[in-house]
Amino acid sequence: MMRNLLLTALAAFFALSVSAQTDANMGIIPAPVSVVKNAGEFRLDKNILILTADRSSIMTSMLREFLEAKGVTVKVSSLKTPTTASKKVIILGLEADTLAKEAYKIIVKDNRVRLIGAQAGLFYALQSFMQLFPSERIGGAYSISNLEITDYPRFSYRGLHLDVGRHFFPLSFIKKYIDVMATYKLNNFHWHLTEDQGWRIEIKKYPKLTEVGGSRNGTIIGVYPGTGGTDNEVYKGYYTQAEAREIVAYAAARYINVIPEIELPGHGSAAIAAYPELSAFPERDTFIGKDWPWSGPKTGK
Repeated sequence: MMRNLLLTALAAFFALSVSAQTDANMGIIPAPVSVVKNAGEFRLDKNILILTADRSSIMTSMLREFLEAKGVTVKVSSLKTPTTASKKVIILGLEADTLAKEAYKIIVKDNRVRLIGAQAGLFYALQSFMQLFPSERIGGAYSISNLEITDYPRFSYRGLHLDVGRHFFPLSFIKKYIDVMATYKLNNFHWHLTEDQGWRIEIKKYPKLTEVGGSRNGTIIGVYPGTGGTDNEVYKGYYTQAEAREIVAYAAARYINVIPEIELPGHGSAAIAAYPELSAFPERDTFIGKDWPWSGPKTGK
């Protein structure tokens, strides 16, 4: 289901990009605070110069890769590089001192596109620019209306949750999930790492948490309470500490904070199965849940 949701979000993004130039918000999600369209347009055919303060930044790389995928030849240079008025230029990061945290501006005027912001703000400007960029050429060129966009977040916390305790996802999927979050300017990734149904994060001092708690002997069939018991197939997986650090760094580069959810003492059947001596009821059998009601596992070993 989560994969389907991700694909749906991506499909919506690409569908919106088709009509971005005629949409009042230029296809940008969430809708910007202000969009003012002006006479004239920016037309990009074959070549573009990106001027940036940091030629090796992830934003510069993202923009370059995005434009090259569109069939545009890209050259990257420093902000101080002189250009002619007729040269098609995208400028990353100008006049940001007057903007609040996470705020940005996009100014498109004839042969210039200015993406204005600092850190997260500039990153969000880039995301919005990629959303409003035309999906196809018309008359041999990509055309963007001359405009000025002003935007800032209305909510400081903008999050998305992923429960890997019940359904484990590989690092490649987690990164795609974070990429989609970044596209929509979400800034908190709630990573649900432990549950009754599985412990998914390596704790080196307590290896049984993943050796035992990271594996269950089946998964409920259908929506709870289930349509046919459990599938009786071993289901396992966990993230090493190195992999967790990799995800934290990947998210941070996209201005996303990772919030790990480690549930204790509630929803701790996987942990208790690994270390039953820690149970308040050591005489009872311990097991990792195969289903997921809110009140805890009902299905035994």
